[in-house]
Amino acid sequence: MEQALCTITSNVEVMPGAYLMRIEAPNMARSAQPGQFVTLRCGDFTLRRPFSVHQSRFDRDSGEGEIAILFKLTGKGTLWLSQRQTGETIDVLGPLGKGFSIPPTRSGESQHFLLAAGGIGIAPLVFLMQHILGRCSGQASSHRQITLIHGASTAAQLYPFGHAEDRPSSSTASPLSSQAKSRWNRDDVQPIPEEVRFIPLTEDGSTGKKGIVTDILPDFLNQADHVYACGPVDMYKAMAETSLPVLNTAAGQSNSGLSKCQVSLEVRMGCGFGACYGCTVNTRKGLKRVCRDGPVFELGDIIWREVRI
Repeated sequence: MEQALCTITSNVEVMPGAYLMRIEAPNMARSAQPGQFVTLRCGDFTLRRPFSVHQSRFDRDSGEGEIAILFKLTGKGTLWLSQRQTGETIDVLGPLGKGFSIPPTRSGESQHFLLAAGGIGIAPLVFLMQHILGRCSGQASSHRQITLIHGASTAAQLYPFGHAEDRPSSSTASPLSSQAKSRWNRDDVQPIPEEVRFIPLTEDGSTGKKGIVTDILPDFLNQADHVYACGPVDMYKAMAETSLPVLNTAAGQSNSGLSKCQVSLEVRMGCGFGACYGCTVNTRKGLKRVCRDGPVFELGDIIWREVRI
C-alpha cells in the first residue's frame, strides 16, 4: 500500500454517466490484485472515495505502470472526478483490501470460471478475467472456460467491449455524446477475448436476454468450478436464496473442489484501511471490516438479512 500524487493519463465516458480513468501508478500497478481497491481524494471533500481496480498494467522492463478505475456518477465526489483532465494529478491510496482468491491450476485440469456482474459491478471482474487469462495462458483452451454474465438496465449501460461506434444503441437510455465518442481511445476498452463466453442481459430486453443476472445464474452453477460476483446487495441476497443451495449441492456431489461463491461488497467507507470501523458487516465468523477483511467475502459467510446499504 502506498499513498501518492499520481498523474491522470486519460478520463473518458465509456457508458452514459460512467467513466474510465487511467492513472499513472507503477507501484500500485505492480502489486494490485483482482478485487482490491484504491481510494481517491476528490477535491476538498473530507472522505476519500473507494474504487475497485478495473485494470492494471505494469511493464517490468521500463518500470512503467498504470491502473484504471471505472466509476458511475453518483454524487458530488464522482462528478468532480469525471471533470478531471489528462495531465492533472490526483491523490491515490492503495491497493487496499483482500481480493479474489484464485485456486492454483494443475496441469491438464479442466476449470470453469463463472463471473457474474450487475451494473457497474463489472469493474473488478474485468481485471479478474484478464488475470485468469494471463495466469492460464499456457493452459490448453479446452481445459479452461470463462463465462462472463453482465446485466444492466439497458443496452447502453452494458460494458462496451470493443469501441464506441460498435456499441448497441437503446431507445430507453441516452447514448454516448459525440464529444465522448471523439475522445474514445482504442486502448480504453479492449474487445471481449475469444476465450470468454459473454452473456449480456438487459432489464428492458434491448440487448441479449431480458431479465437480471439472478434470473439465469442458477442455470450455470452446475457447470462452474469457481464463481465470482460483483453487484448490488439485492443481487447478493437473491443469490444467497437461489444460488447458494445449488452450489452446496454441487459441492457435495462432486470431487472437483468447487469453491464457494466469492462476492465483492461495496459499502460506504471512512478511512479505507480498517482503523475507523465505519464499514463493518456481520458474518458467520463475527463482525468484519469490508475495507480490510474484504471487500471480497464468501457469499455464504455474510448474514444478508442484516446488511443495510
